[in-house]
Amino acid sequence: MKKYSIFLMAALAFGFTACDDKSDLGIAQENPQEPIVEANGLTLTPSEAYSSTIDLENTVGKQISVVSIADASGLPENASVSLQLAISKDENMADAIVLPLENGAVSSDDMEKAIVKFYNITPEVVKPWMGIIAYANIGSQQSRLGGEGFYYLKQQVNVLPVDAKLDIENTYFLGGTLSQKMEHSDLHAYVDNNFIAIFEVTAAEASAGFKWSIVPGSVEGNATPAQCFGPSGDGTTLALGAEGTITAPGRYRLVANMLEKTYTLSFAYEVLYTPGSGNGWSQANSMQLYTDDYATYFGFTRTGENGVASGEFKLCATLDNWDVNWGLNNGVLTPNGDNIVTAPAGMWWVKANLNGLSLQTLLLEKIGVIGLNGDWNNDIYLTPSADMLTWTGIITAEGDTEFKFRLNGGWDADLGGSVEKLVASGSNMPISAGTYEVTLDLTKVPYTCTLTAK
Repeated sequence: MKKYSIFLMAALAFGFTACDDKSDLGIAQENPQEPIVEANGLTLTPSEAYSSTIDLENTVGKQISVVSIADASGLPENASVSLQLAISKDENMADAIVLPLENGAVSSDDMEKAIVKFYNITPEVVKPWMGIIAYANIGSQQSRLGGEGFYYLKQQVNVLPVDAKLDIENTYFLGGTLSQKMEHSDLHAYVDNNFIAIFEVTAAEASAGFKWSIVPGSVEGNATPAQCFGPSGDGTTLALGAEGTITAPGRYRLVANMLEKTYTLSFAYEVLYTPGSGNGWSQANSMQLYTDDYATYFGFTRTGENGVASGEFKLCATLDNWDVNWGLNNGVLTPNGDNIVTAPAGMWWVKANLNGLSLQTLLLEKIGVIGLNGDWNNDIYLTPSADMLTWTGIITAEGDTEFKFRLNGGWDADLGGSVEKLVASGSNMPISAGTYEVTLDLTKVPYTCTLTAK
């Protein structure tokens, strides 16, 4: 085996110290003294595994050779050497996990725990940074060769983790009436368990009963029903041998957690239109509702001019026709249901959940900034434009603080998240100290706001 020697660009030295005080790792705390030995007084040779691939999958419960001492002749004759292995995800060895080496070998189980901490559970080869920490010991004195921050054989090392053999594959297909590969991130399925399919169900397919199931990639093309997953009947879990049926046309989004065997099925429209009495019953001229989860849609719609006794609207997913629309029957969102009545007409907040078939409406009267300087009780009300689509005001943050927008001085409806993308009931938004002109833009979705320093 070829030997690798460590030679420093400059003479890095160490001093011996008493070992009375130990660090959290059991390593003596150092009090610098006069340098007496150069760091290249020790030469280490990496093991074959360290130079190629450390196989944790096939060495469970064993010791894995990492390094051996090739030459310690540069050290005092009465000095012994102790070695440790540092493992990190970063080249600078930040947050390194340090493991003891016994005769140059490390516990495979200890290394597996370190790999899981940095990379989660994965059966694929990972490449952490590793380095050897060497200490010279004479009696009760100990010193780190090369000084703090120096590592022998520092490099990226291929590591094959232990395969947890989780019950999940890397590829799944949507089966049934339609066959298509489900989308997945670049992460291994052990880390990202979710698979997604977005698909269209035509009126004819819905009338006939659109069938769906989830087909494992290992059997795709020749799968039997017993090998496929479908809804168990409780609306959330998947079961082998089951098959789902969709009877309403539309664009759908299926998200399946194939480790937990759960799913959500929802409509997958980017926006909903709000045709009604305030826009000539035109989808193209209507205001839009927005979503960030394909289940809850929110936003504003105008159902008529202020002062008019009442107005009406519906929710529609299609721009050029009424094939997919919802109205309100007995307080429940219903496909092709009755017109949604607002009294009076005006600008209304609308929040619709297409999964729960629930609808919230609220007449917009005023919008305020809330939470500034820790005050979550008193709004700073904004001034609307004539069409109520732009709201402006002056606010002062006395220090780093947070804020949101809320409607009508209450918490029935509020907007937060980020200034670039406001969402219903979103998180508090940070703001730095200063005086700003705030502008809330409701002219298009997603809603945004700007903060201009004064």
